[in-house]
Amino acid sequence: MKLELGSGNGRWMKWLAGVVAIVVGAMLSSACSSSTAQSSTGALQMVPASGSTNSTPTWRTTVACPSGFQGSATFKEVHVDGTTTNFIAPIVNGTASPFSGTLQAPIAEIKSFAGIPNGGTQKLYVTCFSEPSGLGNAGTKMVLYITYSTDGSTYTTSSTHS
Repeated sequence: MKLELGSGNGRWMKWLAGVVAIVVGAMLSSACSSSTAQSSTGALQMVPASGSTNSTPTWRTTVACPSGFQGSATFKEVHVDGTTTNFIAPIVNGTASPFSGTLQAPIAEIKSFAGIPNGGTQKLYVTCFSEPSGLGNAGTKMVLYITYSTDGSTYTTSSTHS
């Protein structure tokens, strides 16, 4: 095929760029989202399990990440829209045994940033990765639910959504 400069050539190049972007995007999505979307009920805990939203509790798991996903783990919260998430603690590397961490902000700030109303419940979760620093394939999720009092001053946690 002989390419010549002209107005038709620009459309062809835009089409080709679009096809390449779709193919590369699909490849990246496939590589980054390989996941065994299992969930470990009760394996994630906040310490203390309830208290003031002005506090900055720690968190821990009662189990290690599964074999093949022991490179690292992230701890995130889910916003009120149910899809947007943010890290709420530093990434933990080396998760071949139960692990723990410290929140980056008080519970009240996590609640506020996510747009969770007083009296609402928020999902928190840990995802395990095959490589350090949150890289590689994603594995088992450990889930915890945090429910806020009607005045927003206290929280309680549960392994199930009530």
